[in-house]
Formats: sequence, structure tokens, C-alpha cells
Amino acid sequence: MALSSPTETPGQAEPSPVFIRGVAHALPPGERLLWQGEPVPGLIAKHVFHRWLVIGYFVIMIGWWFARTLGTVEMDAFLPMLGMRLGLAAIVIGTVEFLARAVARTSVYAITSKRLVLKLGMVLPMSINLPFKLVQNAAVGRFRDGSGQIALSLVPGNRLAYIALWPHCKVFNINQPQPVLRGLADPEAVAAILRDAVLADATAEGDVVDVSAAPQQGERAATAVLQPS
Repeated sequence: MALSSPTETPGQAEPSPVFIRGVAHALPPGERLLWQGEPVPGLIAKHVFHRWLVIGYFVIMIGWWFARTLGTVEMDAFLPMLGMRLGLAAIVIGTVEFLARAVARTSVYAITSKRLVLKLGMVLPMSINLPFKLVQNAAVGRFRDGSGQIALSLVPGNRLAYIALWPHCKVFNINQPQPVLRGLADPEAVAAILRDAVLADATAEGDVVDVSAAPQQGERAATAVLQPS
């Protein structure tokens, strides 16, 4: 006959462990998973690796070369030269698309009732845990296509490695890297979940959160997640 633990209620099953996708360890007891998602590959290609800027560059350069070269060389030489340039363009554009899909496939963002979790890494997978008390500010950046991203500022004295975050960080903030949740199809919805989670956690811990303005130093992230960056 199986014996029950003294803390168990007879006939009541223990709750199943909850895992963030790609993370080996289950959430601690009492911590709830509120949202998890991954970047959209097309949005990563468009807004991180600047797909259309790359395509535009090759269109202009090949068009300029075509106009200057057509009629000045024999067709037998012209076609291989054109093919070489088109092949180079295809390789570069293909690399952009491949990297965008690799980033999306190896990335998971999660919001729990206690923290933000970023599971990142195309080569060396890692999980970055950001308890809400370490997040000083968060701001939504929106693009014209309706997609966006959420940039996070950490409380001074806390720093993450730029190389560990890339490309999930602001490009030029090298000395003080800022994590960014990129490639979000509906950034406002994710921001609202983050705001509510921070407020609920702060209330449970008895912290005071200013919900009328962007947090200042030492305050917790709240409505700032709804303000455009």
C-alpha cells in the first residue's frame, strides 16, 4: 500500500509542475506563468536585421552597375557578371532570413508572477532571470506595421552582458545593456500583462509603485510599460 506524505490531503493530487518552454527547471511552488511567447521571425528580419534596407542596397547597387555596364561589354561576359552579383545578393539576403529564424526559434520570453525570464542563445542557450525588483523602467516601442518591442531599464548597480543579450538589447547601449523583448506582434498586450504582474507583486510585498508616471530610480516598473519609447 502506498504511503502519503503527511502534508498531502488524501485523494488530492499534487499540482503538475509548470515549465517555461526551453527551460529545464519548473517554476517554484506558488509562482504562476502568466505569459510566454517568442519573437516573430519576419519581424526580427524586418526590424532587427533590416531586411528591406539590405534588399534596397542590392537593388540600387545592381541597378547602378547594370545601367553603367550594359552595352559596354559582350553579352557572354555580361551575364556571368550579373549572375555573380545576383548570387551575392541572394546569399546576403538569405543569411538575414536564416539569422532571423534562428533567433526566433531559439528565443522564448516569459512573464511569471515574480519575474521576467529570457531564454536566449543560438549557440550557447541560457536563461536570464529578471525579478521585478531589478526592473526600474519598461517602455513600448511601436512600429508602423503595428508590431513593437519592450525595452527594459535595470535598477542601477545591476548589469547584464551585452554579448549574452544580443540581439535582444538596444544596439548602442553597450556599457549599460538594456534587455529588449523584440519581434512582438501585439506589444501592448504583453506590456499590460507585465504591468499587472509588477503591480500585483509589489502589492503583495508591500512596495509602493507610482502608477501615474514613469518610475524614477529605485521605483518599480508600472505604467511606464505603456508609454512609447
